[in-house]
Amino acid sequence: MLERVSTGINGLDEILGGGYPKERTILIAGPAGGGKSTFGLAFLVNGILQEDEPGIYVSFDESLENVRADAQSYGWDLAALEEQNLLAMIDGYSERAGLKSGEKYTIQLEVDELLNELIRLIDSIGAERVVIDSITALALGLEGENTKRREILKLSAVMSALTCTTLMISEMRNDEEISRFGIEEFMAQGVITLKYQFGSTGRRSLQVRKMRGIKHSLIERPFIMSDIGLSVYPDEELYDTLS
Repeated sequence: MLERVSTGINGLDEILGGGYPKERTILIAGPAGGGKSTFGLAFLVNGILQEDEPGIYVSFDESLENVRADAQSYGWDLAALEEQNLLAMIDGYSERAGLKSGEKYTIQLEVDELLNELIRLIDSIGAERVVIDSITALALGLEGENTKRREILKLSAVMSALTCTTLMISEMRNDEEISRFGIEEFMAQGVITLKYQFGSTGRRSLQVRKMRGIKHSLIERPFIMSDIGLSVYPDEELYDTLS
């Protein structure tokens, strides 16, 4: 039986029958504003506070200063976890944006450099959970479609061989196109999609599209983000109520 790790999302462990399969690579895909980054942070913070599992967060999409500020709205003090050496935050955004970085850990848009830093930090702080946010931004900084696919595949293959559970975040351009570069959906052992539909109030939903070795529901379920955390409702169905 596969060993599991808690997702940090209320209700998602129930859908997955106990959580993510340990030491696997899971793709979290969704549109801009869909909650992907918060989803990844919930996984890391839960691992640190509830499971005593240190984690690593890699950001290519947003400055780490903004990531820390956004996390505070959920009561997550990332800086305090960093000071305790329970969380390492890697800045891949500054190089991409052409800015100077004052962060402790910073990398260029190169998969080999990212992997070397991840392997070093996994050993240094004993990290068991990793979030890479996002492989879309990383790939967009590479030249040529074949190079993008090859480097994404390399990243996934190496992370899957390490003793940590990895969430790779990917941005979807629409509800059906998970694989922007034609490989993301296939290189991961699991795929979860987040959706956000605009309307009078807006509606979020979550669907487990794939999770190898685990029996799970394929039904799209309601998903909410509030100041008390993130929740998916495994026994509720979606209704077309948006205007």
